[in-house]
Amino acid sequence: MTLMERLEAEQAHFTAREHDIAQYLTQNYPQAILQSASAIARATGISPPTVVRFFAKLGYDSFAEAQEEIRREVVSKLHSPVDRIGLPDSSERSAADLLARHAAAEATNLRATFGQIDPDGFAAAVAAVSESRGRVYVIGEKDSYAIAYFLFSHLNLCRRDVVLLETGQAMLADRLLWSRPDDVLICVSIRRYSPNSRKVAGHFRDMGAAVVVLTDTPLSPLMPFATHRLLAQTASLSVFDSFTALMSVAGALVGEVARLSRESMQDSLNRGQDLWRRFDTFLN
Repeated sequence: MTLMERLEAEQAHFTAREHDIAQYLTQNYPQAILQSASAIARATGISPPTVVRFFAKLGYDSFAEAQEEIRREVVSKLHSPVDRIGLPDSSERSAADLLARHAAAEATNLRATFGQIDPDGFAAAVAAVSESRGRVYVIGEKDSYAIAYFLFSHLNLCRRDVVLLETGQAMLADRLLWSRPDDVLICVSIRRYSPNSRKVAGHFRDMGAAVVVLTDTPLSPLMPFATHRLLAQTASLSVFDSFTALMSVAGALVGEVARLSRESMQDSLNRGQDLWRRFDTFLN
């Protein structure tokens, strides 16, 4: 539950002083919670220990935990690192504490991501990719390109006719010249969203082709074109979005396609081994 959800759920049990704290937090959200407990106490005329106990009553282990939750929420709603860099920084912490906090944040993203994915929807996305009689196109720009390349390089071993769209503006239309309704597009895009990815997704949807979208929110501009939707949480403690859950979803998609394509993959892996040796692709 978010802070606002907790306030709403517990409001019937608040004392008069707790009502004052809740009202202050609600009216000054989210800036108020990013203040110190002493600053909230001064603003409400209530003692700092009472403020700290209030957050314990809401179910937080500590006031710092509540602040961290709100900080992640605020960061996730800001559009760019330029916006995020202006957020107040938390106090200096040890390297061990920093690593533990980041690990906990990523674990939260993973639990939330896989907890919200509909198994039937995931299976339908896998089937669209593995059973397509046409090509499988993959697109992702800027930071999303890393996920798109991961998908391409692994799916290329699972089946024929996997195409990574290199999206220079002048050549994009030419690369789509032979796209057909029985093709599939896998589109990866999180904030800040790529206009090229949106145009390509619209092209495939207009043809009647399947569009598998990997994105970060139901409000993504890619969602109206999606026939299959896979959402990943990207909240981060830093100024940059987290890609951990998104990469994990991509890995799950690839892994299931590979499982279903195990027999046909033997030939592609053998061919790959021969070519990798010929071209000295790897050191060993």
